[in-house]
Amino acid sequence: MISKVRKSTCVTITYINVAMVDDAIWQICVYGLCVAVVIAVMLGVPPLLGERHWRKPERRSESATGVPYECGIRPTGNAQVRPPVQYYLIAMFFVIFDVEAAYLYAWAVAVPETGWLGFIEVAIFVSILLASLAYLWLTGALDWHAHAQRPRARHRQKPQLNQATELSNDRVA
Repeated sequence: MISKVRKSTCVTITYINVAMVDDAIWQICVYGLCVAVVIAVMLGVPPLLGERHWRKPERRSESATGVPYECGIRPTGNAQVRPPVQYYLIAMFFVIFDVEAAYLYAWAVAVPETGWLGFIEVAIFVSILLASLAYLWLTGALDWHAHAQRPRARHRQKPQLNQATELSNDRVA
C-alpha cells in the first residue's frame, strides 16, 4: 500500500507542475505584452508631444531652440572644452586599480577556503600592483602637469660629440 501512495503522490505532483507551468507561461505572456506597450508608449509619445522641427530652415536660426539653456544666464565661451590627456590617464588608472580592489574583496570573502596558498597568490598579486604603481609614480604618469614629469633614468643617453667637434678640439690642443 505504501507504493501505491507514492505513485499517486508522484502523479499529483506532476499534475501540479504542469498546471504551474501553464500559469507561468500565461504570466510571462502578460508581462511581455506590458513591456511591449510601455516601450511603444515611450518611443511614440515624445515625438507627438515634443518640440516640432518642421519649420523652414531660415526660421530655425531665429528660434531659441538651438541655444543651450544654462540656468537663465547667457552662455559665454565654448561648451565643447576638451579635458587634458592627464585626466584620461588618471581615470584609466582609477578603473584599473578599482577592478583590482574588487578582486581583493572577493578574495577576502574566500579567505577561509583558500588557506595559505590563497594568501601567497594574493601576496604576489598585490606585489605586482605595487610594482605597477611604483612604475607609474617613477615615470611621472601620476603627475598632473606635463612639465613636472620625471625623465626615465634608463632611457637617458650620454651626449655624444660629433666627429667635427672632436677634430676641432684636437687641433686646438
